[in-house]
Amino acid sequence: MALTALSAVDASALRWLKTAERPVAFSLRAGDAELAQLSWVRPGGSLATAKTADATWTLKRAGFLQPTILVRDPVDPQAVARLTAHLARHEVTLGSGATYRLRRVSHLIPAWRLTTDRGEEVLHVEPVPEGRALGAGAVVVSSPNTPEVLLLLVLSWYFIVLSWFEDEAVETLAPFEGFDPPLARGGSG
Repeated sequence: MALTALSAVDASALRWLKTAERPVAFSLRAGDAELAQLSWVRPGGSLATAKTADATWTLKRAGFLQPTILVRDPVDPQAVARLTAHLARHEVTLGSGATYRLRRVSHLIPAWRLTTDRGEEVLHVEPVPEGRALGAGAVVVSSPNTPEVLLLLVLSWYFIVLSWFEDEAVETLAPFEGFDPPLARGGSG
């Protein structure tokens, strides 16, 4: 099935749907039209491939304390986009020089906003959990005429999925943390 160009659909309400579990893969949809595919190369890794009607990119996370995500065209080693993660806000820089900010809406709401450097919202993404797993994401594109909006959609979703994986990994460890009181001993020690 051929991918549909963003300009051919109503971009005001899109959704990411999980299409595979191991390795994980998602499809960006507008109604029945598929706009993009994002799939990880192997389970637990950070290398992923994204395909749209007009482009194919690889995405890879690097770094630990200040991670960076690079988006590249598979035939050109030059980065098409870069997301630099900070504690509460993340900066996206495109090859064109345009910059954006990606932020979580709040600690209680898992939604994310991508804004221009002037604060204008471009995307609003709400991850949809299925139990403890990430199953889908609702996307509202505020500025569908932004030239590289599909690249921003893919990069933002890639980052959100990686963040979700990391949060789930930490959550899995949570029962093992904390102080365990000593067992009560019998007798008069």
